[in-house]
Amino acid sequence: MLTWGDVRRWDPAAIGRVADALNDGCTKIIAANDDVEAMARFTGWTGDAATAASTRGASLTSTLERLVAEASAVRRGAHEVQIALDRIVAFVRETDELAHRNGLAIGPGGEISVGVPQPDQARVRAELADRVEQGLRRAADVDADFAEILRRALHGEITDQGGTLAQAADAGAAQSGLSIISPPENGTPGDNKAWWASLSDTAKVALLQGNPGLVGNLDGIPAADRDAANRAVLASEIARLQGDPKVKGLEAIQQRLDQSEPQAFLLGLDTGGDGKAIVSAGNPDTAMNVATYVPGTGSELSKIGGDLNRADKMWAAATTSGSPSTAVITWLGYDAPNEITDAASAEYADGGKAALAQFQDGLRETHQGPPSHNTVLGHSYGTTVVGHAAGDDGLAADELVFVASPGVGAHGVSELRLDGVNQDEIGKHVHATVAEHDMINLANVEIAGYDPILGQDPTDADFGGQVFTSAPGTDGWGGYSTEAHSEYWEDNNPSLNNLGQIIAGKPTT
Repeated sequence: MLTWGDVRRWDPAAIGRVADALNDGCTKIIAANDDVEAMARFTGWTGDAATAASTRGASLTSTLERLVAEASAVRRGAHEVQIALDRIVAFVRETDELAHRNGLAIGPGGEISVGVPQPDQARVRAELADRVEQGLRRAADVDADFAEILRRALHGEITDQGGTLAQAADAGAAQSGLSIISPPENGTPGDNKAWWASLSDTAKVALLQGNPGLVGNLDGIPAADRDAANRAVLASEIARLQGDPKVKGLEAIQQRLDQSEPQAFLLGLDTGGDGKAIVSAGNPDTAMNVATYVPGTGSELSKIGGDLNRADKMWAAATTSGSPSTAVITWLGYDAPNEITDAASAEYADGGKAALAQFQDGLRETHQGPPSHNTVLGHSYGTTVVGHAAGDDGLAADELVFVASPGVGAHGVSELRLDGVNQDEIGKHVHATVAEHDMINLANVEIAGYDPILGQDPTDADFGGQVFTSAPGTDGWGGYSTEAHSEYWEDNNPSLNNLGQIIAGKPTT
């Protein structure tokens, strides 16, 4: 039976050396392919001796094909197991460090002892016990996976399927993986989470390497795993789409992923149409305060760089406001209107609301520890998407924020719903702002007694929400400008500080 001390001593690099040695051996045999196949061909030689030599040569070739197939299966299995071991060893190291930071120690048998008494040790001790149990279970799964791969190879269950030595190697590698069931069709985030949890680390690695597109956009999959899958897809799409305008956005995402503070996670990527992407500044699975930012009209993959910069500014503002750990997600997960004329329709909001609601459900499913304080924030037409999502079955969030809204599909806060928020107090959790000179004000004017096209302005007093301060913005013709519509994230704009306050769960001005 594996112990914490055993796993602590595991050396993933040793498994990697086995994979490398098997790969070198297979490469050398395959490189001698012509000489090996020549053993079965004796042109111009006939008779009993020739027949015997040809039969022997064919037998040797068949044996080599089988051995190459088996070695390739073990090589690929060892490579996948090495990556799985890297994940587990990192988990063990993080757990040991968590214990040390809190004056605790984990013994070789998994027992937890107190070194230096500190506050809150009881809670941390319970968390450590859970992590030890989880780590050992994952280690046992990987150990069993590799044993199964070796068993199949040693018992002749890996077949070469005929052909050349190179084909035999490919066939063996294809048979090395364990049987992995597909995710549930049209599954909820909870369904996806349960499916992913049922897989061993080796199986997860095999999926992340072999079929990253299947995993990367599934709500309910942990952020770190979605990120690993989508990074692989990102690299291939940058290479495939050279010359396409979307590459500018893909490269902006890559540049953001390369920055270290805060660490970014690529939670979704789709290059079809105008393109979609979901990028988080900070890990939403571990952050205490999590915000989802939905951009508005004209948003598309090629222009996502500006939205990523806004997310970083909100992360910094929330941190400055006292948030101990924060994640701010740029959610370009819907088809936004391309032009202002298109934004007069609720069609785009209706098309994106279900995806937003499911994404928020997924954040609840994958979050570790006590529930995080979640904010969903829209800008411009993004507020319409947020409002429509919150107006149907509600959103898995604690706060709603409407910045420069043309209307949210509701006449007041009573038509919006948030999980965990008493409906009688919903008004305390709905926040809105609009700059004095923002051109969007013209969209919210009642004409001849008719309501604005997309619903009431959420900054109106009778809407029932909390209105916070923004700078007036750049003045323009008739007192309005398009510049003011995008200035809420300027460093000297009080709206940025207020956004940080809301994300951090603090009062606004």
